[in-house]
Amino acid sequence: MNLVPFGSVCSLQNGRAFKPEEWSASGTPIVRIQNLNDETKPFNYCDFEVEKRFHVDPGDLLFSWSGTPGTSFGAFFWNRGKGFLNQHIFRVDIDERHIDKNYLRYAINSKLDLIIDQAHGGVGLKHITKGKLEAVEIPLPPLPEQKRIAAILDKADAIRRKRQQAIQLADDFLRAVFLEMFGDPVTNPKGWNVVELSTLIDPNDKLNYGVVQPGDHEEDGVPLVRSGDLSDVTPDVAQLRRVSASIDSKHRKSKLKGNEILIACVGTIGRVGWASDAMIGWNIARAVTRIPIREGVNREYVYRYLQSPVVQGYFKRETRAVAQPTLNVGLIAKTPVALPPHAQQIAFLDRYKAFESHRGRLLDALAAQERLASSLSQQAFSGQL
Repeated sequence: MNLVPFGSVCSLQNGRAFKPEEWSASGTPIVRIQNLNDETKPFNYCDFEVEKRFHVDPGDLLFSWSGTPGTSFGAFFWNRGKGFLNQHIFRVDIDERHIDKNYLRYAINSKLDLIIDQAHGGVGLKHITKGKLEAVEIPLPPLPEQKRIAAILDKADAIRRKRQQAIQLADDFLRAVFLEMFGDPVTNPKGWNVVELSTLIDPNDKLNYGVVQPGDHEEDGVPLVRSGDLSDVTPDVAQLRRVSASIDSKHRKSKLKGNEILIACVGTIGRVGWASDAMIGWNIARAVTRIPIREGVNREYVYRYLQSPVVQGYFKRETRAVAQPTLNVGLIAKTPVALPPHAQQIAFLDRYKAFESHRGRLLDALAAQERLASSLSQQAFSGQL
């Protein structure tokens, strides 16, 4: 298949460097990177006219060339009305008599790994220059073949998006089930006994953070659980970071005793994990809070309750607005927990388990569809489709 430089089939118009003092509460939306990959993100607005070359119209192809690898880079269609293009985004202008815009989006996105490899910058934030992006080679078959390939990939992408929508609907359903059974724990319309999480803590223990400065990774050190390691299952100890025994000894209060709940309090706030007996003696990072539930309390109920969408929403609403989203121990301790009769708690757990089983099947189907879409893309741009 004929390969051509990306820049030979399009022209790239970078966005305008809007200053914070130019933002307004109304006017024309300023299209930033966060608005490309998440329609829930709010806009900044501009209440004055800017040069025509910075305009964005529905159907325009945009390419984000800066940000976090894996989430920010890539080509996107803009379909949310007129906007003004912000810096770090190229508008990709083409002659549609010679190239299909949809095909071009798939073609350049198939090269994202190469693009990110060529980007420069520090950890977590990279940029690719206009010249390097223009030099990336893409396959360019005849226009009818471009349209055929794009149509096939569109079908695969439509199925993938439907899978994602099904997962979102499942999450919405769980929220509805939670509200039906318990109501909002803050307003407590059902009149359940609602207590602060701190009252369910072992009186001989307390909520605490973990290791503040873990130091260098120690191959033979103590396993350290970080926020990204939190889940329902015991993490693979071989994949965990470790801290030296001397550092671990300075943080005895955060060492795991088993059957504790763990919550991410920095970054992916509210993420909940379970400390199994296999994790006894491990320690936790500063970004994780340990919650030792006392005997006599249904720990699994509290665990699933904290995972519910309503409580997760509470965490996000109450998060401190600093450089990184942060939950502090005091706020976690005040989390309202509804304590209905035991039979009601068991009923909730049964419904939660059924929901998780269904959601797991949806996630498996999504993963399979993403593998299929990736395979089709590889075939398409190697001349095998």
